[in-house]
Amino acid sequence: MLLRGGVIILTGALLSGCANNPPIASSFAPPAQAAEVDRDPSKKTLASKVLSAIALERVTGRKPDPARLNELN
Repeated sequence: MLLRGGVIILTGALLSGCANNPPIASSFAPPAQAAEVDRDPSKKTLASKVLSAIALERVTGRKPDPARLNELN
């Protein structure tokens, strides 16, 4: 009987110590959302230009002009 009383008092003391703390889940931040960049679909990226140059070389056998990779579209 004394052991049960001690366990109940100890459990109550432990739980009351946590009563004033905010819940653990409230301290977690929601996942960060990446800012979406509005890109102009008519512009080619450098990666797109390089892949196009590789495909052109494989199909035609000619070397692409490196100056075309630096052109702004």
